[in-house]
Amino acid sequence: MTAVLFHGGRIHVGDGGSADALLARNGRVAAVGRVSDLAGEAGRAERVDLHGGLMVPGWGDAHVHFVWWAMQQRRVDVSDTTSVAEALERVASHARALPADRWILGGRFDKNRWGRWPSARELDRVSGGRPAALRSRDGHSRWLNSRALELAGIRPGTASPAGGMVEVDAHGEPTGILKENANALVDRVLPQPDADERYEAAVEGQREAWRRGITAICDLDNFAGTIPLDAFERMRGRGELGLRVAMGLPHSRLDEAIALGLRTGFGDEWLRIGQLKIFTDGALGSQTAALEEPFEGSDDRGILTIEPDRLNADVARAAAAEIAVAIHAIGDRAVRVALDAIEATRRAAPHLRQRIEHIQLVRDDDLGRFGELGVIASMQPIHATSDRDLADRYWGPRRTPRAYPWRTLRARRAVLAFGSDAPVEPIDPLLGIHAAVARMRPGDEAAWHPEQALTLEEALHGYGAGVAYAIGRDRDLGTLEVGKRCDATVVDTDLARIPPAEWPGVAVTATVTDGVVRFADGIG
Repeated sequence: MTAVLFHGGRIHVGDGGSADALLARNGRVAAVGRVSDLAGEAGRAERVDLHGGLMVPGWGDAHVHFVWWAMQQRRVDVSDTTSVAEALERVASHARALPADRWILGGRFDKNRWGRWPSARELDRVSGGRPAALRSRDGHSRWLNSRALELAGIRPGTASPAGGMVEVDAHGEPTGILKENANALVDRVLPQPDADERYEAAVEGQREAWRRGITAICDLDNFAGTIPLDAFERMRGRGELGLRVAMGLPHSRLDEAIALGLRTGFGDEWLRIGQLKIFTDGALGSQTAALEEPFEGSDDRGILTIEPDRLNADVARAAAAEIAVAIHAIGDRAVRVALDAIEATRRAAPHLRQRIEHIQLVRDDDLGRFGELGVIASMQPIHATSDRDLADRYWGPRRTPRAYPWRTLRARRAVLAFGSDAPVEPIDPLLGIHAAVARMRPGDEAAWHPEQALTLEEALHGYGAGVAYAIGRDRDLGTLEVGKRCDATVVDTDLARIPPAEWPGVAVTATVTDGVVRFADGIG
């Protein structure tokens, strides 16, 4: 029997109450209350002093590309560059350290920071003859050099696939930019991580996630149809897995999942099958989000990446097989299409934890449908603050009042589950909590549509109980009530006692899962 008494700080239970001590026994919360009352019950339990910090229900990440994020740490990253020229210098430096036959991968480029899309010819100059395929920051576009275009079989006259675009210049020559479903043309020739690489990345990622207070994830990785389930299984088999993982299924594997009898929730305490990930549109950054009205100053309404009839059919087939969905929908047209598809299944499968991901722009008529249909709003608060300038530019003042509408969705009974969308944004719940409450970036002078901001309690709920509900673990995770699993995050300062502007500087001092301190820095 193992027991730990956490004391010396504030315990945010997550049910509206607080305590100054928590006793965990055999991985579960045994008691919460005053330290003087729990001391006798604790007996010889290990004592952990929080040193005045705040202990909250463990932070989850409801939407993360976990292994891709971990692997991206080793690849070229141009996300902070302000021009194509600066990015090319970064790529050239990275390429010089690679073997001559190695692909140049990574990217996270943001053409909005550069003022234009880059070209294959520019990338040719710094890649040393190696093929290069760099992802945009939002993950929905790629920048290829000429060698990569050649290997992918993309040449003048190559048709854009349905729901995608191969960009060409005035002479019909491919520019090197692929959008949405056109990315599949290069996916088939890209080197994919093998089992050992996926495992090593997952181990490294878990270690870094603990440092940031993460106790549970919904991993929506997809390496050309392969998911890193084997990596987490290997970790579990070796006794290394100390992160709760719900592993999403790729849309392209629906038939196989049904044939195998997989269903959402299948698994154990550490590793379970999550939802089926389906894309309906692109992203704001690439201007491919599917909109009801055109982007400002254009006649472009973005890209709907799947026909509604097929979406409806596949959501219905999945529901009949007890597989819930997580539908990517950023633009208001995509959100409407996703809600329509799920609504058709609610009578037959009301118990499924159906989700829509991102939900960055919503029609007024659809704001109440999340609560009415019991559809989880899986959102990333940091997207609102990171993308506020793009939203103002491309959606304009008529639409931004219904962008990232957390307050309205919550008021209309929607469950909010928060995450990061890493590697699009960093895995850092503290930044997300700050964004959800302050509705501004660190250093901004004013909040952006503060009428949609949340309270600290509501933001913590989104990263705790909201995530637990989204991954079907709310019976034993999401709060620190007696009987639940002792999964918790500790920070060095009580967030309720300092202004939100100071939250990004607060440090995670401990991460706990199953009553075991997985990461510690400043507690004792």
